[in-house]
Amino acid sequence: MSADAAPLTHDDYLRLRAELERHNRAYYEQDNPEIPDDEYDALARQVRAAEAEHPEWAAAGSPTERVGGAVSAAFEPVDHPTPMTSLDNAFDDSEMAGWQERLARALNLPPDHGDFAFTGELKIDGLSVNLYYRDGELQWAATRGNGRTGEKVTAQLLTIPGIPQQLPGLSGELEVRGEVYLAREDFAAYNARAEELGEPLLKNPRNGAAGALRQKDPELTRRRGLKAIFYSLGRRDGVPARTQWEVLEWLAAQGFPTSPYSRPLGSLAEALAYHAEMTAARAALPFDADGTVIKLDSLRVQEEAGFTSRAPRWAIAYKFPVEEVETLLESISVGVGRTGKITPLAHLSPRLIEGSTVSRATLHNEDFVRDMDLRVGDTVVVRKSGGVIPQIMRVLPDRRPADAQPFAFPAECPECGHTLVRSEGDANTYCPNPACPAQQFERLSYFVSREAMDIRGVGERLIRQLLAEGLVRDAADFYFLSAEQLSGLERSGDKKAANILAQLEASKTRPLWRVINALGIQHVGTRVSQALAAEFGTLERLLAADAPAVAAVPGLGDVIAENLVAALHDGAMQNLLRRLEEAGVRPPETVQERGTALSGLSFVITGTLSQPREYYKALLEAQGARVTGSVTGKTSFLLAGEDAGSKLDKAQQLGTAVLDEAGLEALLTERGVVSG
Repeated sequence: MSADAAPLTHDDYLRLRAELERHNRAYYEQDNPEIPDDEYDALARQVRAAEAEHPEWAAAGSPTERVGGAVSAAFEPVDHPTPMTSLDNAFDDSEMAGWQERLARALNLPPDHGDFAFTGELKIDGLSVNLYYRDGELQWAATRGNGRTGEKVTAQLLTIPGIPQQLPGLSGELEVRGEVYLAREDFAAYNARAEELGEPLLKNPRNGAAGALRQKDPELTRRRGLKAIFYSLGRRDGVPARTQWEVLEWLAAQGFPTSPYSRPLGSLAEALAYHAEMTAARAALPFDADGTVIKLDSLRVQEEAGFTSRAPRWAIAYKFPVEEVETLLESISVGVGRTGKITPLAHLSPRLIEGSTVSRATLHNEDFVRDMDLRVGDTVVVRKSGGVIPQIMRVLPDRRPADAQPFAFPAECPECGHTLVRSEGDANTYCPNPACPAQQFERLSYFVSREAMDIRGVGERLIRQLLAEGLVRDAADFYFLSAEQLSGLERSGDKKAANILAQLEASKTRPLWRVINALGIQHVGTRVSQALAAEFGTLERLLAADAPAVAAVPGLGDVIAENLVAALHDGAMQNLLRRLEEAGVRPPETVQERGTALSGLSFVITGTLSQPREYYKALLEAQGARVTGSVTGKTSFLLAGEDAGSKLDKAQQLGTAVLDEAGLEALLTERGVVSG
């Protein structure tokens, strides 16, 4: 807090503390950070400064004294033999010098004692994990959780290459700590595919790593392609290491993946030079890193220095500065995705940010453009979210041209002229025309994809050829292709044509949920399609249903129902369905009883969630659960969103398991409810 800043009142402190609590939950428990790291760090520093000035305000349970977040009830809890702590932060060289002085005092040395020997490492932005070995055998692997208790994710972690399950010749207990991460290349590839499929994008690589590691099915974790780097030990019976650098060498010798960027450092000056070098190199790193970690090298002196309530005194995270640049917003265009989503795109004067040239940034939706009051000609501040995705952070209104006009969001699709629609409560705007040229390729690709009709052999290149030759316009046209048409295409032939026709023929009797999903209707993915198929059984009965009947399906609701009924009765969609039937696409009737996966369990729902509470109530009841309005000793789970309030307090007092939305998803998957 600056010297001339107005002093914080107790109400100010409580407001800031509540905000920090909310962002802690978003980051640690929901894997869904809402603000950049530097803004979070600034908020945490404000709260700590207020507590330092007013110790009476810092009652037990302050978020500044806790590490990590709540442990998800969807995973088996496991206690760490030694706590997994957090790190204090430094933001400039003077703060690093202050840290070394505090370290000297903690060791009963004069502040001008001189330099220590350190080890420098990169602070990878991922998910902390702990591997526990007994007599050289891996017993379990767990997330950090709240620092004392984590979530057991052994099977998920073993999908990562290079993790030894046996350490021959070792006796006693051993804890190996590291960071699981998603490489920048894999993060970009995942988001590119998600964008094509109209699925939610990962906010940053850490979000992707945390979400993958918390998948109940290890195969889903494997598909994400996670990596890990190991860098420290908790309990270390039998490990012949006297320094942190020797720990890193020992880990590498046992086969654990370690960082090639770590370095022994002989003084604070060397540590500062190392940090400057890594700051300059961070754009070229294969993973996200938000700083360096400087550790006292001697393990014996580390033990003497000890810990504060939340962090070691002998290590500190020296954070990288956030790189932001000013640039000109030259124009705004709009694009049309597979689902018809209209996405505005900012075209910027090219600028170099963290090693690459940025000239475009997504503007998400109409509300984002309006709320930021973006205008062509504005000077804007841009940074990379997660070191990868360009993002406009703010406008500089004092540099706005006098003639700059607010952006007029289109009322009609820029590709087909169809009137755009936006449902109440939805931030996104859509073109509902399935024949829209901008949606054709994406819709056709999704129709044949593994998530939908699963038609092998019909890939992107072939679809582009068919569109260019005028042989397909919508999905029904696939079924009217002839062997002659297919074999006559470039890089094709009789054998390939026959294989494709056989795949198309087999797809005509795919399950009903696949047909519904393949239509590419907004908000209708795998799980919703399965619920609709289970409820109505046939496509004819679904088409005859009105919005109230659809809304009554467990797990749906008014918004999805109204959108689905409108989409199914659009003229272009009616024509597509008629032609699919003429082609012989006739899914067998679906017969499915109500689920019992959650029978005997009682839930209470509270707080602000991404879907209406009625959605979750219906979803839970569809699997046999009982949903009540108040938390009691008989409540099995509390599903809690933001601002959960008194019900969350009551659940914590009673020891009731608390789930966020990701935790509920994991619980459903564990109980055999197919995710969508």
